[in-house]
Amino acid sequence: MPSHVLPPNPCLLGILLVVKVNSGPKIVFHYPPKPGEDNSHFTRYLAAQQREQDGSSSTDDNSTSSHEEVVDNIKTKESKTGDNTPELDVEETGSISPDKNPIFSNQYSKPKWNDVFGLPSYGLARLLTPPPTLHKKTFELSIDDKVFVGHPIFAGEGDEWEKKKAARKAKARKPTTEDGSVAAQDVASASEGVSTLDLAQSNEKLEDHDKSPTEVEEQKEDSPADKDESTMPNGQQPPTEETQAKAKKKKTLNMFHVVFVLNPPPLEYHVRVKEIYDHVIKKFSKALKLEQARSNYVVREISTMSMAYQSMKKAQRVEQPLAPLYHQYLSQSPLAKAIAVLYDNISASRIALVNLTPSSSLSFQTPIPTSISVLPGPLSPQMPGLWLTTAASLPADDDVNMTSSQLASHFTLLLLYDLPAILSEINGTASPLSEPLMHYLRVSKPTKSFLQISQASGIPLPDIQLLASHLIYWRKARAIPPLHQRDTYIVSPNADMSKLVSATGKFAKAFPALPPLPKILNLLSTPRAYVTLIPSKDHKEAFMNILAWLMRDGWVTQLRTFAWVRVPGH
Repeated sequence: MPSHVLPPNPCLLGILLVVKVNSGPKIVFHYPPKPGEDNSHFTRYLAAQQREQDGSSSTDDNSTSSHEEVVDNIKTKESKTGDNTPELDVEETGSISPDKNPIFSNQYSKPKWNDVFGLPSYGLARLLTPPPTLHKKTFELSIDDKVFVGHPIFAGEGDEWEKKKAARKAKARKPTTEDGSVAAQDVASASEGVSTLDLAQSNEKLEDHDKSPTEVEEQKEDSPADKDESTMPNGQQPPTEETQAKAKKKKTLNMFHVVFVLNPPPLEYHVRVKEIYDHVIKKFSKALKLEQARSNYVVREISTMSMAYQSMKKAQRVEQPLAPLYHQYLSQSPLAKAIAVLYDNISASRIALVNLTPSSSLSFQTPIPTSISVLPGPLSPQMPGLWLTTAASLPADDDVNMTSSQLASHFTLLLLYDLPAILSEINGTASPLSEPLMHYLRVSKPTKSFLQISQASGIPLPDIQLLASHLIYWRKARAIPPLHQRDTYIVSPNADMSKLVSATGKFAKAFPALPPLPKILNLLSTPRAYVTLIPSKDHKEAFMNILAWLMRDGWVTQLRTFAWVRVPGH
């Protein structure tokens, strides 16, 4: 167990989704809407929209007025500038365009939602697009006090996202014509009905993100052929092979790159970057790669995000505030929702449960310390309340994804929450482990080791270790040596005495007929066997429950004695 443990600090500022097509790299989506700034007004708006969706369709006047107040507040904050002079959009020639000048228009100033940390979206996208040699490798770029970390994924030859071996097998199964060429219906991407032409159209919509409505209309007027082609209704004859080949050559997804923006402390730079890369970035990028290879997932999500943006512009010809736009993204795009959930939870050091598809559910987390073996020094980060112990049930270099073989059979499980609350939460989930977990929790005791519980209940020991690892991963329990009345327990030097007042009230509710918490801690201030505190055999179970309660919140720790035994060579 490392002697110097750092407290949780994801230092996450935002998440960017960068894609590269033949026309160039683009930032398709980023979350939060304004990274590094105050996003509370966006949060309030999205929460209000979520409450409206969760509730009934009938709303009263009060809720409607409060919703309008939130929207007005958002518009005020988004349009607020440093002075009363409106910001002018200057063309390349240096003249002010009347269509872009707020003095000559009643429109909102265009929300430059792709500009991140004051950096232009196009320039930042180019910086975040590495060469193909960094495929599935660590990407790290530092700008000022921020670091952009990612795991870029590039398409293989022929725009294939699977391995070459799998691609050859898939190619061998495709029907061919008499001359040996692939059939025309296989030229387009068949997964989920998204063709290469659809990708070309979605990428053209993405290019409109950086254009004003006037420029988009002028472009449509200048190219009526493209307009007719893009508005071709579904169900008609598919485009010819020549059109598909042209579209594929012109527009194709070459790369996608999920970039995490961090601002780690200088002395913790390498630790924090490696931590979030190994446990979140790399795994999330691999999951997207598998979904892209299986069902063209990333391409479909890019198209969905583009349509969400275009629908906002069609609904109202003026530029929209960012909050409704992001509500559209999160409600229509599972990938945008997954990125938002990932940011909200990882930035708060919580477990992120992400649903990319209805059948794909993944969890991500950065490891948090559960114990320390030595007290932090005066110049080290302080973590009061953390369990102080030298007992380790896992290897020192183990990561958060534990396997059942790593839990020692002579350890046991200490629940960090009340048993009824954990059982209720497990009962509400549709998981194949729900029933085994509930059965194990009912027979588990912090005074019995995994091996003893296995022998008494008949549950195989590997199954118990697997279930215990699952509860530890979800931060519902902790592995400890079994509690015993003849062991010595003392008040932990790392106990958080600032919480004593609130803990005293909780202790009184849990054990109303027993001595108060301050008296129990006073008795444990002097090292002694815990059995000396138990008045009689009738109080044994209650006092062992008290010991488990004190251990759970780090109020006490076991005083352990070690002896070195030297065995002679003869």
